[in-house]
Amino acid sequence: MARTKMVDGNLVPLTSEEEAARDAEEAAVLADQPRLNALAEIARLEATITPRRLREAMLGNAEAIAFIQGVEDDIAIERAKL
Repeated sequence: MARTKMVDGNLVPLTSEEEAARDAEEAAVLADQPRLNALAEIARLEATITPRRLREAMLGNAEAIAFIQGVEDDIAIERAKL
């Protein structure tokens, strides 16, 4: 199905140049998707380190320290994908 655009209230097919430009835009978005996924995962991981977990780690709670270290290790893996 050909792509269209709205011109003066009417659907008009895109020109070959507009089609090529749109194809390039879509390819760029797809090419950038792994980076965006890695950034989203880093944000999700960082959100798991709550103030309470930080407080417990600062007080020497071994489980909290291990949890935070595990999250930092996972973040390092995601950063390597960038």
